[in-house]
Amino acid sequence: MDGFFPTSATLANPFVNMDCSIIICTRNRASALARTLQAFQQVKVPHDWQVEIIIADNGSIDQTATVAQSATHPAIQILYLYEPQRGKSRAQNAAIAVACGEVLLFTDDDVEPAADWIELMARPLLENRCDAVTGRVLLAEELRRPWFTHMHKRWLSDIPEPKVNFQNTGLIGANMGIRREVFDQNGHFDEELGPGATGLGEETLLWMQMKEAGMRILPLNDTCVIHRPDASRLLRSNWLAAAARYGRTRAYLMHHWEHAPVPYPWLLLIWTQLKLSLRRLTCRSFRMDDEGCPDWEMSYLARISACRHYIGEADRPRNYQLPALRRKNALLEL
Repeated sequence: MDGFFPTSATLANPFVNMDCSIIICTRNRASALARTLQAFQQVKVPHDWQVEIIIADNGSIDQTATVAQSATHPAIQILYLYEPQRGKSRAQNAAIAVACGEVLLFTDDDVEPAADWIELMARPLLENRCDAVTGRVLLAEELRRPWFTHMHKRWLSDIPEPKVNFQNTGLIGANMGIRREVFDQNGHFDEELGPGATGLGEETLLWMQMKEAGMRILPLNDTCVIHRPDASRLLRSNWLAAAARYGRTRAYLMHHWEHAPVPYPWLLLIWTQLKLSLRRLTCRSFRMDDEGCPDWEMSYLARISACRHYIGEADRPRNYQLPALRRKNALLEL
């Protein structure tokens, strides 16, 4: 692949101080990234603000570098950062290290932000009214299906209803903003979590840390991004893969953050596998390339994955001190 791939040590930013840094992590999704960057052409920037976009390329081998390095915006400085070590959390941390913004906005490489997205997300943070904001995510209309349940929507981060209580919502990586001081105080994203590691959860742990520290978190209902994932996300094979990621992430958080004991995890694993096998014998079978997956199958697979991962994690020293709030036997709540 042609071109210069700067790392966090060599990336140069012409502005010393920025109002806002937008971080987009990506890996081998050049076409989706191009659509997202094109959508940013319609996003307005307040006339007296300095804004940058940092595209954190997590080891892509497609045309991501070409797409990122050729992107321009009349009011936004676009920078390209190459992070070869796999893991979205690593890419985000590398981007945070070079970002110059007082406020850091995070979104994905397959979204379309609203025209006023930057101002609505960043202004409460710049005015110090909160430490973090979380906006809404709406799944693209052409990807909606009548068979979606609440679980399907939640796993796709589809939040059509207004948020009324942040405590039940959490941070969502596709649409969140955080003051730089949060990372100075809490540290950066846990690199054992997220895509390329457990698969999920890097923003979930940050949310838990912020709650524990008593930080101010504001849900925003008047700004959103449209999520346009690849349609393959709706296939049964991908729902089952997502279930495994949910399970691994849940087990990591239980052991390292919540310090939640699970009595006899091997027995719970065998019992759940047995129930899943019996349920599959008595219910309609789906092919891996069919769209959709029943909630019960996703839940069982998530619990099985959590049990397996917890058994391995339980022998490790915990990475975090015991927080004040925790849940016991949370595997049973998957």
